Amino acid sequence: MDGIGSDEEAHNADRPARKSLKKKGPRGKPLSEFTAGDTVKAKVKTITSYGAFLDIGAATDGLLHISQLSAEFVADVNEILTVGQEIEARISAIDEAKGQVALTLLSEDEQAAAKEAQGRSRQPRERSGGRRDDGAVLKSLVEKGWSSDQFVEGTVVSTVDFGAFVRVDASQLAEGVEGQFDGLVHISALTAGRADAVTNFVSVDEKVQVRVKAIADRKVSLTMISVEDEAAKMESMGGGPPQEGAKDWKESLEKMKGDMPEFKNRPLVVDTRA
Repeated sequence: MDGIGSDEEAHNADRPARKSLKKKGPRGKPLSEFTAGDTVKAKVKTITSYGAFLDIGAATDGLLHISQLSAEFVADVNEILTVGQEIEARISAIDEAKGQVALTLLSEDEQAAAKEAQGRSRQPRERSGGRRDDGAVLKSLVEKGWSSDQFVEGTVVSTVDFGAFVRVDASQLAEGVEGQFDGLVHISALTAGRADAVTNFVSVDEKVQVRVKAIADRKVSLTMISVEDEAAKMESMGGGPPQEGAKDWKESLEKMKGDMPEFKNRPLVVDTRA
């Protein structure tokens, strides 16, 4: 359906209307009386993790997906809407056969820009099997070698819940290596502190500084944390290098045993006489 910008949104919008969301009492206007592009008055009826269902006076409620609430990133629908709130929304798409209405709070220009940005974020992973084939570049880089301490510039090409994919020009890492590759900055490697959401730290098309930590099986592990901060983070989590014990630990143990009192099991006698 037009106006739906992601597979998740399409999945949510494509589900059959639930009984709880159907009109009770007098039915509203048929969807045939509405047109995509119309601005309608709406009342928030239900809020979910992926958006809100709005009463627009039609026979079925419209879905306002979380991605259509604002041109900026929205982590929680409740930050924008509350149940019972009355707003104006634009109808972005209607499917009369399925009895579904897609709504948006974005202008047509904002909606077009959002679709364009999403299209760019999907391009990097295209090619064989939906992924870039960076094998030749990575093989050459492994052969030449690189410094895992060195920061280089990269461009964020897409974000997911668990991290961000960053594209790097390999020529920055080793002389004679040409081409680009994509690597993953895991959410835990975005900052030395705690990262609750990837999009709080990076966004698509943003230039970032990364280090290449490892290359294995055509997968690249990147980090935005310095070597010093990474070591401090590991130490604070109890992951620092193991400390070597005293070399004379055996002698110390024997001495300690010799200084300890000896305990032996003896029968216990209890006097029960009055």
